[in-house]
Amino acid sequence: MILEIARLRYEDRLNQRQIAQRLSVSASTISRALKQAELLGLVEIRVAPQALRIDPMEAALADRYGLAEAIVVETRDSLTDTRHLLGGVVARRLADMLEDGAVIGVSDGATTAAVAAAAPRLHDLRVDVVPLIGGVGLPQEPTHPGDVCRTLAGRLGGRSWHLPVPAVVDSVEAARSLLRSSACADVFGRMHRLTHAVVGIGAMASDAAIVRHRVISEADLQWASGHGAVGTVCARFYDADGVAVAGPLDDRTLAIRLSDLGRAPVRIAVAVGREKAAAIRAALQGRIVNRLGTDRDTARALLGDAGSG
Repeated sequence: MILEIARLRYEDRLNQRQIAQRLSVSASTISRALKQAELLGLVEIRVAPQALRIDPMEAALADRYGLAEAIVVETRDSLTDTRHLLGGVVARRLADMLEDGAVIGVSDGATTAAVAAAAPRLHDLRVDVVPLIGGVGLPQEPTHPGDVCRTLAGRLGGRSWHLPVPAVVDSVEAARSLLRSSACADVFGRMHRLTHAVVGIGAMASDAAIVRHRVISEADLQWASGHGAVGTVCARFYDADGVAVAGPLDDRTLAIRLSDLGRAPVRIAVAVGREKAAAIRAALQGRIVNRLGTDRDTARALLGDAGSG
């Protein structure tokens, strides 16, 4: 009875009087049942993530960087909580933009994974979800691009595509051979038809995911930094103007190129952390992405005003 009352109230949106009439019980019985439902953990009442957005900072970022849209949420006590909050807002916004036939590309990363995990369940759209980069980390990790892809497709009711290759291989010949294989060719073909992309942004730091998971070495990172790189998207380096930094890794990397990414109409970067400000700023200025999801502290760094908002 408690569960049925909770469903009528929170799923069917009936008020307490309507529920009492439908079940032929008193209004006080309904009130007690709803309180008991909370105590038993059958329902959770929380502030919707979109209610924690910071509109003035969103408008300032969009204006400063010429963005189609900016999403800024409150910075929470932990990085995990901030990512969870941001993921919920971005996931809902992404779902609102989708139409039949959409091709959605995703990168690896904890913030991208938070978006996938928070996506609403849809059943009436036909969408494809593809990884934009080969394997980063272990396949069973939620931040692995394949797992991000499967999670997002599963929640959206779409079709997930698998890219069964590492992000970087040992030789150009190996990369070319893999790209010609049917498994890679199908996925890369869909990358060229992207309508939406959700990507993380990496800073030039030794604890960056692509270094931590040994996609690239410290020496690779130092070479790129020495040639002006300030950040990465899908293991592709770019400079302070958002221009790709060509290097010896390029032709060995099995990931979307920045020029191809730039053709997707909707390109959302999701990134938090003041240490990523330079990399985020460059990606925005170079139009690598045209939408941003971030938190208050990172937005302040991007706006250059610690007191903003």
